[in-house]
Amino acid sequence: MPAMCAHASTPAIAGGDTVLEQLRASRAAIVSVLATAVEAEAAIDAAGDRLGDMYSGLPSSSQLQSQAVAARALRARIDRAAAAALRAVHEAEAEEMRFEGPLDEALLGLQDLFEALLLRLKHPGGGGGGGEVSDVEEEYELGTDDEVDAAARIARTLAGNDCLDICLDIYVKVRYRRAAKAMMRLNPEYLKSYTPEDVDAMEWEALESAMALWGPHFHVAISGVLAAERRLCARVLAPLPPAVWPECFAKIAARIAAAFFRFADGVAAAAAREPQRLFRLLDMLDAVARERGRLDELFSGESATLLAIRERAREVERALARAAAAAFYEFGLRVETHYVAAAAAGESGHVPKIVRYAVNYLKCLASDDYRGTMDAALRAGAGDDDGGDSEALAEAASNVLEALHRHVEAARRALPDAVASHVMAMNSYWYIYMRARGSELASLVGDDTMRRRYKASAEEAAWEYQDAAWGPLVRLVSGSSSGAAKAWPSPEEAREKAAAFADALEERARRHGAEYKIPDGDLREQIKAAAAKAVRGAYAGFLRANDSAVASGGGRREFLPVDAIEGMVRRVFDEMGDGGGVAGSAGRTRSRRQSGNLEGFEG
Repeated sequence: MPAMCAHASTPAIAGGDTVLEQLRASRAAIVSVLATAVEAEAAIDAAGDRLGDMYSGLPSSSQLQSQAVAARALRARIDRAAAAALRAVHEAEAEEMRFEGPLDEALLGLQDLFEALLLRLKHPGGGGGGGEVSDVEEEYELGTDDEVDAAARIARTLAGNDCLDICLDIYVKVRYRRAAKAMMRLNPEYLKSYTPEDVDAMEWEALESAMALWGPHFHVAISGVLAAERRLCARVLAPLPPAVWPECFAKIAARIAAAFFRFADGVAAAAAREPQRLFRLLDMLDAVARERGRLDELFSGESATLLAIRERAREVERALARAAAAAFYEFGLRVETHYVAAAAAGESGHVPKIVRYAVNYLKCLASDDYRGTMDAALRAGAGDDDGGDSEALAEAASNVLEALHRHVEAARRALPDAVASHVMAMNSYWYIYMRARGSELASLVGDDTMRRRYKASAEEAAWEYQDAAWGPLVRLVSGSSSGAAKAWPSPEEAREKAAAFADALEERARRHGAEYKIPDGDLREQIKAAAAKAVRGAYAGFLRANDSAVASGGGRREFLPVDAIEGMVRRVFDEMGDGGGVAGSAGRTRSRRQSGNLEGFEG
């Protein structure tokens, strides 16, 4: 009963003072009755003792004394019974008033006040309706000091009046609602699709957008919303036993964290064999890695639920790392097995789409944004958690480039047109070398390696192209593969060779530039200069060696001027450009954090 009185004065509701005064008056009356009964019992005992003494002095009073003692014992038992009964009545009435009377109404009012106060503590705006994340302070407090102190006092009062479970239920329900509402302002509808089947069913644009939003939203949840909830929980529930508030916070955080973890699991399970999803997987993996310290701090403590959330975050990070490694290995496998697809369609000598895709893919992975994360994912996929200074990625990128080399050679063999095959190989190797030159990819694989493998291969293919496309013209007028000038036995034969040379050159001028393309301007200029020099030199030597036939022929058509010959060759190469540069700096200014959907493998 004294414990009840210590808390009964706390609730500040209308009429509360009157009820408490009535309770105090009732208790005082009962205590007075009990005290009177005790005093009466003591007086009866004293009177009995005096009567006993008097009776004991009488010589014939043994029987009377015996009766007096029995009467006194009977009265004592009766008095102990007008006291036990009064005590029972008092306790029953007090208990009834505690749980069914005015005090219960006061506690109910206090619970409503506690819920209303907790609902007032709102998170600041975290984003717009389109899912974008606005600038939100990473650390902020919920409520004023007065509001938090009032909530803490109410929690202490409810707990002290046998309402602890109700108090905690109210707290968890209200604060989860507020935390979830703060996250819903970011419009994370994508979190509703979290099974691998659901993820596979999403359109790529929608999935890419969802994966891009996941990291920023996860950051807001961990560093903003849940961190603020943890601090509020510790302050409001501080008067309660120490183990209470961590468990309450765990119940609030578990459901929000689980929504993010489920989506990450679904993406990881569905994206392992989709190379175009690798970059978004790495963004998600990087987001978890960046929050690792905050996660450990946020879910620290002895609570089993908090420990489970922390371990769950580690599992998600490992799953994303394995999925990223699997997606990269799938990418390498597709490059390796995509040798001659649509080779016949590449007779113009364009760089195969797979080469463009793979080089840009590797450049993105080798950039500062992805290199460290991709290397860590590859090491995690191989079961190696030791740091390797990007050694795993360097080896993997080198293997993909070697697979590209094999792809180009296989496509080269598949083309029926020898000139087209050499143009394709020259363009491809030059594209690889120029796109990688000066980039993080070249630094990762090695500049010397890139020059030795791809620049040298491009130069070799260029020489073979010149020999296949322009060598026949040189041999036509020189009569040998060396290009040395040859004097023909008769003017007629010389004129026939000159006419055949002119016809072949005109044919090339009409068709060669339209059939074959060398998009890179620097490469095209180099090949143009070399081809013009070779053809001009061979034709000039032919004219010198057969000057008599030239002189006797007068101004006949078959003996074209040397400058005209060189001009025709140069015009052919001018037509071989496609209006766009292959290498150069194109694309280097675009954001490195980009979609993996660069150019597909198909077509």
